[in-house]
Amino acid sequence: MYKNSLAILFLIVLSVCVFPGSSNGYQFGEWSAPVNLGPPINSKFVDSAAVLTEDGLNLFFTSTRPGGSGNEDLWVASRSSVNSPWGQPVNLGSSINAGGLDRLRSITPDGHILLFQSDRAGGVGGNDIWASYRESTKDNFGWQPPVNMGSVINTNSEEVAANYLFESLGTSSKLFFSTARPDMGLGNADIYTSEITPAGTFGPPVNVRELNSPYRDTCFWVRDDGLEIIFSSSRAAMNNDLPALDMWVSTRASTLRTWSPPVRLPYPINMEGFLDVNPSLSAGNTVMLFTSERPGGEGVQDIYMTTRKAR
Repeated sequence: MYKNSLAILFLIVLSVCVFPGSSNGYQFGEWSAPVNLGPPINSKFVDSAAVLTEDGLNLFFTSTRPGGSGNEDLWVASRSSVNSPWGQPVNLGSSINAGGLDRLRSITPDGHILLFQSDRAGGVGGNDIWASYRESTKDNFGWQPPVNMGSVINTNSEEVAANYLFESLGTSSKLFFSTARPDMGLGNADIYTSEITPAGTFGPPVNVRELNSPYRDTCFWVRDDGLEIIFSSSRAAMNNDLPALDMWVSTRASTLRTWSPPVRLPYPINMEGFLDVNPSLSAGNTVMLFTSERPGGEGVQDIYMTTRKAR
């Protein structure tokens, strides 16, 4: 298993272009009012954790709808143009979905690597991060059998989110991930980084302490220049037994600097008392998808979209 994992890491390092390690001039306006994606993307079941490909033509997401394994599965919907309606979602099948919890976490910018969370057999702990590679980004069903990311990243605690960041400055490329490991954390799940070495292995996890709190900090997306992170946190919840998760944002001046104090995204991006999680950025960082339980949706959890203008 780990030899296959190492081979995938080499493919990652070779196939994904690097991004600048300091500001490239990205500036953005405010996020627009969120729009429910509606049917056929959303259903009366749980629809969550979506990633839109950079061309805007394919939407990968997680759903408990009929036609899958009976739990959370990965699905994909496609359209012929960005102005066309979405086609009916299709389950990614048994090569990716294993019958338990399989939840999408991220896709690398070049579209070749898919990271997801799973409690399938053969892992290190209850929920682990797994990776799958595809040769052609035109083949939505060409994903190779997933491999576990190994015992440096995964533990017998819960690993619940992951996102790659490829840097041309600083040490090297990094994996951002969220885990509830008790020996290094500030409380519940925390956000960590691990350096990807030139040999294609992972360095020791580092707690990104300026982002974390004694509460749950997880489900994030790192902007492609590494200067903005949007993540879900329960730090503002009044009832810590049943914490509501909201989305927070932090920025930094360069990938060599620390992150700014996180700020809660305002209404209507977050809705008081309802879960708002799983942010993902696409289309030049001007489109954000996220999951919400807010009223007016199609089902238990729905996928919403918000946009912002580049300045």
